[in-house]
Amino acid sequence: MPRRSPFAQGFRVLRSEPSVWLAEIAWRWVFGGIATALLVWATLGFLHAIEVSRANQFLLRSLNPAIISYVLRDMLSQKWGLLARLGIIVSVSLSFLWMITATIARSATARVLVEQVAALSGEERETRSNIRAVAAIQFFRVALLWVGAAAYVLIAVVASAVTGSDGKSHVGAFLLVFLVLFGVVAAVLSFLNWLLLLAPIFAVRDAASFADSVLAAWQLSRDRGGSLAGLNLAHLAMRLIWFVFMSGIGFAPLGFVHVVPKLLILLAMIATTLVYCAVADGLFVARYAGYIEIAEQELYPNAETTAVDPCVPETALQ
Repeated sequence: MPRRSPFAQGFRVLRSEPSVWLAEIAWRWVFGGIATALLVWATLGFLHAIEVSRANQFLLRSLNPAIISYVLRDMLSQKWGLLARLGIIVSVSLSFLWMITATIARSATARVLVEQVAALSGEERETRSNIRAVAAIQFFRVALLWVGAAAYVLIAVVASAVTGSDGKSHVGAFLLVFLVLFGVVAAVLSFLNWLLLLAPIFAVRDAASFADSVLAAWQLSRDRGGSLAGLNLAHLAMRLIWFVFMSGIGFAPLGFVHVVPKLLILLAMIATTLVYCAVADGLFVARYAGYIEIAEQELYPNAETTAVDPCVPETALQ
């Protein structure tokens, strides 16, 4: 039967399987809540370890930038080790938490989306959880983040050494070298992360191994790069419109700061942020279903793709 456009198919799947949207919200918000709690714990622990003497309190009240800078250096001089330990604990904990939650969630949601995309096109598709391959994919996504952080520091050191060899600081040259080198690294890491984003589709649909899933993602990006880019651009435009719209609503309560209790204003802004995040998660589900539709079209290259006009009833297109 004629296949729908990936953009329309994504939203059709979103309407038919709202449980996937709820699952996406649930696992992302659970991760975000735990991450926030860990960051608050680390921040409070670090601040509790800092001792502020009466003399330093007096100097801080001076509001003199030079004096404040000196006092802060004095208070933090013995605390950088603690800050580093807290940073390692939080980052490693969040890395493991992401791998666990993302593996379980992506395996489950990708299975439902693959089966639903096939069902809406009159096909049957049997999928597998393939936890091992999906876990490997999530592990390497986290590893790319660590590599990017390490590359950031290393490139900064290299750029500083190259541009400061004569003992003078050349800010312009440093920024040029740093931006060029890090831009190249960021482009490579972004492309690899893109492949890892698509790889779970093939891991659950074809029961492929980690290597085969990544290879299939690369082949899809090569063969259907135009379709994938068009889908991404369409969703990017929707995200930007949604962001601008919700930003206006989010800042609107500030206009009532003198007539409404500040607690209500804070709660309104938090609620607006949560609504924005929930809809953004729904848009991601629709976009990911669109990726799956493009991958399905590779299995049936002779099937006609029908561009769906949202103003035309579905019965007229069948």
